[in-house]
Amino acid sequence: MTDPGIGAPDGLGLPGTFPGVPDLGLPGSGPADRGAPSLGRSLTADAGDLVIDERTGGPAEVEGLAALAQALVLAVETQLGSDRINTRFGFDRLAVGRYALGVHARKEYLKMELVRCLSADRRVTDVREVFFQDDPRYFELRPALDGAARQRIVDATRSSRGYTVFALVETVAGDTLTLESGGRLE
Repeated sequence: MTDPGIGAPDGLGLPGTFPGVPDLGLPGSGPADRGAPSLGRSLTADAGDLVIDERTGGPAEVEGLAALAQALVLAVETQLGSDRINTRFGFDRLAVGRYALGVHARKEYLKMELVRCLSADRRVTDVREVFFQDDPRYFELRPALDGAARQRIVDATRSSRGYTVFALVETVAGDTLTLESGGRLE
């Protein structure tokens, strides 16, 4: 994945997504349970920049499921080994081109690397599923798509070599979060 991004439009008329992906029909965030463990609190970042709260003039904050989603996005967008303090933090995008030979092998490597990267966060109890937009599992979760639409998605994905991957993550609070990331397999 040389160009990871979250919610990048795919040009196929599918709904844009952000961590939580309610339009996809996948499990999303539920109401907070008072007895559930905290998913944390952080400063809000937008494309790596801090966001200013217009009401207070100070930095905006994010908490709960949104804080976890932001942290996981940061982990996936950070190259493994680039953090000098925690060299195990991040996602190894560069190894895709070095080791995996075919598209299938690259996709399997990316799945394994996503599981490693996402499960390293202590607020994640399980990475339930990882699948690509051209995989059968994606279409199982989108039954309204007819055969022609499915084939257009598969053809467009494979010809552009731009792949979108979805990861379903279970949290310590019992919520399920759906993350999306995309890039090119080259």
